[in-house]
Amino acid sequence: MGGFKTIYGMVVGLMEDLNITIPVVLHLDHGSLEGAKKALENGYTSVMYDGSHEDFATNYQNSMDIVKLAKKYNASVEVEVGSIGGEEDGIIGDGEIADPEQAKQMAELGIDFLAAGIGNIHGPYPSN
Repeated sequence: MGGFKTIYGMVVGLMEDLNITIPVVLHLDHGSLEGAKKALENGYTSVMYDGSHEDFATNYQNSMDIVKLAKKYNASVEVEVGSIGGEEDGIIGDGEIADPEQAKQMAELGIDFLAAGIGNIHGPYPSN
């Protein structure tokens, strides 16, 4: 179908063609570090960097980098700590509860939204 630039162009084209005058958010959900960077650089107004599969130090550093970049573009940022149970985007989680101190540290980065594992499960249940 195309990359971030293509999707951005399609959305802007539709807004023009349909004379849409209300603000439209173009959001990347569960993006990698590189994906989130590319989305921001190509006009997305919101990204979710999902580093929940990384160790906390890596997730935190990458989240900090995304927050800094997003501020340049006046875009919103969501990050994740812990994991949501079930399967999403090929990542299988058991519904772990996020460490409250890690959640606090992420919130202090200046993020707009925090996805925190609270024991919840969606999608197919893990087979344990």
